[in-house]
Amino acid sequence: SNHARPSTKMMFRTALGLALVAAPAVAQVCDTYDDGATSYGADPSVGTFILLIFMGALVMFMQAGFAMLEAGSLGVTSVVSVLFKNMGDCLIGALAWFVFGWAFAYGDSQGESPDSPTTSTQWFIGGSGYFMQNLNPCRYPEWFYQWTFAATTATIISGAVAGRTKLTAYLAYTLWVVSFVYPTIVHWTWSGQAWLVQGAQYGPNAGVGYYDYAGSGIVHCTGGMAALIGAYMVGPRGTKDFVRDGLEPFENVKDKSLIHGHSMPLVALGTLILIFGFIGFNGGSVLTLDGTENAVTMSLAVVNTILAASGGGLAAVVMSYFLGEKYWSLMEMCNGTIAGMVAICAGANTVYPWAAWVIGFGGGVAYKFWSIGIKRAGVDDPIDAAAVHLGAGAWGVFAVTLFAMDKEAPLNQYGMGGIFYDAFDRAPWVRLGWNMLGLVCILTWTAVNMFALFFVLHKTGQLRVDDEIIASEGGLDRHEHGEFAYVLNPRLQTPNVSPHGSTTDLSTAELGDSKHVGMVQTAIL
Repeated sequence: SNHARPSTKMMFRTALGLALVAAPAVAQVCDTYDDGATSYGADPSVGTFILLIFMGALVMFMQAGFAMLEAGSLGVTSVVSVLFKNMGDCLIGALAWFVFGWAFAYGDSQGESPDSPTTSTQWFIGGSGYFMQNLNPCRYPEWFYQWTFAATTATIISGAVAGRTKLTAYLAYTLWVVSFVYPTIVHWTWSGQAWLVQGAQYGPNAGVGYYDYAGSGIVHCTGGMAALIGAYMVGPRGTKDFVRDGLEPFENVKDKSLIHGHSMPLVALGTLILIFGFIGFNGGSVLTLDGTENAVTMSLAVVNTILAASGGGLAAVVMSYFLGEKYWSLMEMCNGTIAGMVAICAGANTVYPWAAWVIGFGGGVAYKFWSIGIKRAGVDDPIDAAAVHLGAGAWGVFAVTLFAMDKEAPLNQYGMGGIFYDAFDRAPWVRLGWNMLGLVCILTWTAVNMFALFFVLHKTGQLRVDDEIIASEGGLDRHEHGEFAYVLNPRLQTPNVSPHGSTTDLSTAELGDSKHVGMVQTAIL
């Protein structure tokens, strides 16, 4: 037919031709700026632009994965609350990154161009490029891609403090993390001339410093430590011992791990979305797509991500079976899968695929031990965010120094072999020392800043919603949002409005006796 659809090959050739035609125009736009520089070269290719936008979109889609995972892991009375916070991570996080975050992460305080992190000489924090002022348009794709990482860091926290945290506290910690805490760590590590990456300036191992390809430490340990501090400071769910209408709050049990999520389908869906998103997270971290070498490195990172997910998920579910109640837990498999991908971030571009599976397996094991330890410490983390991201992330920062492929390998991006290959060389051990130092710096910086913030919120009464309010109003969703995730019976979940504008519960006469109300509320919860 004359109107037949064009073949895939023809479409590909057309797209390639357009890219080649557009390339000179892109370079011309970049050259209109004095420095004309980006972190991926003076004349970035169209392929690089497409890479960062497309992979950034995949990373942004992780917000949907986290939203589904967190919502499914909680009771129905906190679903709207946690979804609101995940939406806010995108919206509030974008504003914070626009105003301060990018400038603190990649700007410079010594008067050099804000568009060239490779000339940055300020070791602690950047200080130019606020509100994207004078930012080279050729860095817009990079701005977008790096913002998705900042939003991911903030999202990790929301699940750990879900079900009892005030909206004002969420707003405060999101702004604090995206605009200051995380960008400072990025400046130390990913800003080109960062002091942690530079390592020692003199000696036989000058230039050997911290290595973290896609953020096992920079993103996940930062978010995981913030989540742990937040969960500790806000306290467990349902701690007050009171009875209303003959009912105790369903959260009021000693072992908070016994509070199960309300929707395993959402948990599984969220995990599958996160696997999809991690392809952009690790594959896109190559940051350039100017030739075959970049494409092969990206492919290696993607393959390693999938294998690490396999190792982590299998490790966690097997450990859960033999250390728990002899059930094959879908929840544990999902958390272990994410832990495996978190662990491989640090070395996704520089380990062999077999090593990626082993690192992922270690991430699943690390997650389980951290989860057990956190629960025994009495910290209530409803979705195991700290165990998944902090536990597996720390293992990943350590594991890359062991498993980095031998230095003669064509795909080696590490600059040397890992300890398993070059144990008798000094450089791999120096790299191990710098990675451990970097991990300590990241965790200390995050812990101090987040503890200070949550302490202030606690003292000002802005941290936690009172348990009695949560119980009396039917959950956090109704109290803070006036909305419900599921309206199984509108008469049970719609409040009466008093003449003064406050909400009151439906009367026992309308709903039946207290025992019946309790049975229905328990079923809903």
